[in-house]
Amino acid sequence: MNRYFLLTVAAAVMLLPPGCKKEPASEVQTQQQLEEAQRKLAEAEQQAAEARRQLEEAEQKAAQAEQQRQLGEARRKLEQAQKQAADARRQLDQARQKTAQAQPVGSQGSSGSAVAGDARGSAASSPATASVAPPPPAPKPVTVPAGTPVVIRTAATLSTKDAKNGEGFRATLAEPLVVDGVTIAARGAEVEGVVVESDPGGRVKGVAQIGIALRSLQTAAGKVEIQTGAHVAEAKSSVKKDVTRGAIMTGVGAAIGAIAGGGKGAAVGAGVGAGAGTATAVATRGEPAVIPAESVLTFRLKQPVTVTVK
Repeated sequence: MNRYFLLTVAAAVMLLPPGCKKEPASEVQTQQQLEEAQRKLAEAEQQAAEARRQLEEAEQKAAQAEQQRQLGEARRKLEQAQKQAADARRQLDQARQKTAQAQPVGSQGSSGSAVAGDARGSAASSPATASVAPPPPAPKPVTVPAGTPVVIRTAATLSTKDAKNGEGFRATLAEPLVVDGVTIAARGAEVEGVVVESDPGGRVKGVAQIGIALRSLQTAAGKVEIQTGAHVAEAKSSVKKDVTRGAIMTGVGAAIGAIAGGGKGAAVGAGVGAGAGTATAVATRGEPAVIPAESVLTFRLKQPVTVTVK
């Protein structure tokens, strides 16, 4: 009976599924210990990271504290140096005051201070330091006589085509103005002038003309007014061109008259053509008178000018 029971139990155990078999207690315990070790490792790593962060924060605070300490130390040294400089300046002022008070004192007895004696000795040995510097020379008036040439260089083109009477222009000195070895105005000094005549011509007066004169000059003593003679420029003559135009008009008139009325018509036409040519020549103007830019021109003073040169 017992043997039969044992065989039955053994068969039942053999017929159980593999998943129903229980693991040994030693393997379960080892797995639990492994999991526990992994958990503790994770906690330790987390604690290490937190400690590292706290260490970095502490180092940053320590660096800031060190910077603050160094800054405070530098500020303290600066204040101390400023105080010492102020004391040294005060002592220097006191020494200067004592020296100034000791210099005007006359002769003293044998008990006088050695410093005062040295001061008197040094003053006596160097009379040049006690003497007053000579005053600067007084301004000297220099007169530029009439007829003195003034050579200029024009800055822009002047033409009867657009220049008007009374219109101003600018130029510079092309040569320095020197009188008796004194430079009144240096080369390049500013000059101002005026257009005194701008005649386009071409009607009855003939060729165009433009005239300019100087009115002021920048000297070593400042701007002075001057008067000069005029420089006049004329345009090229256009007489030959006008005569040619009249001859052409006469020929055209004669041809028209011949077609209209024979010989008599040709004579009349020629007269009409000549009149038309003359009218055209009188009505039109010739070439404008031009003074180009950068022209070097010479003017002469009409009246003397006195300049006070320092």
